[in-house]
Amino acid sequence: MTLPENPGVRGHPVVWQPPENFICRPYRGVSVQHWSGPLEEGAVKDVLLSREAYRRTEFIVLRAGDGGTALVQITCASQDALFNPITAVAWLGGPEDCTYVIRHDVDCANATALAEAAGTWPGICVVEGRYQHVNFIVRARPVEVRLVDVVPPGPPRLLDLARQAIAVDEDLPPVRLVPELLDVRALAAAVPDTHYLLPCQGAGLDLPGIVDYLDQRPVRGDWTLVGCERSRQFHRWFYGGEPDRQVELCPDRLIPADSGTGPLTLLRCCLLERGIRVEGNRATVPWGTNLSEVQAALRALTDR
Repeated sequence: MTLPENPGVRGHPVVWQPPENFICRPYRGVSVQHWSGPLEEGAVKDVLLSREAYRRTEFIVLRAGDGGTALVQITCASQDALFNPITAVAWLGGPEDCTYVIRHDVDCANATALAEAAGTWPGICVVEGRYQHVNFIVRARPVEVRLVDVVPPGPPRLLDLARQAIAVDEDLPPVRLVPELLDVRALAAAVPDTHYLLPCQGAGLDLPGIVDYLDQRPVRGDWTLVGCERSRQFHRWFYGGEPDRQVELCPDRLIPADSGTGPLTLLRCCLLERGIRVEGNRATVPWGTNLSEVQAALRALTDR
């Protein structure tokens, strides 16, 4: 992690303040020290400026006996020796700004997990997480990503993959998924019929009347195709023409595109066979997507 130059000197404020959602990456740069004196800015700086620090230490969490917590950023004379004199201290937050949360199920490298542990705390949340490692998050405000997919099955594959991607990614900001699930049964009900043609049996979908499956190439019937453009392409190939009636199933077509001012949106489309497509505030992945593509799409949406 590369931090801005710390311009602080003894007795003068440091200009740089961490932005919202800031965490230490990697969190080995966070040191925790028990503090016996007052957790006050002047007193802390006087003590720390007379000390040395390990060359990888960038932030120090100070823990008082009464449970109070403070956080400072330090600058050392160099990083050449194993330990180097501290030359500047930035006071980032005292006991009124900092809370200390013990959550041994939290991955301290994951911003979303840290934000979940912080909850609604408005300041700096220091988290003692898995392996009793420690990191912090500043003014947690997860980035909301609307995720559009169809059900059943549930949970839909895209939602499942997005949750997995967020849980293992150490570079994403904190993300809050906002699922917008399109129910195939409700879509089909908009075109009442006694004979439906579905793309495949994979969804385990039950509709009224006769249900056939396109991937089984049934004998041509008088039906309503519940599917997408790829399904219609299959239909034209199999039967030489369009279905009698159609219900659109593709999230990419059902959700109108915007000019980049709408919510960050993740969805999938089977016309995209590999990779991702990013247009404004929307990222599309293939219907049969994988974890790496979903991860890339989330990074593209949130890297703004």
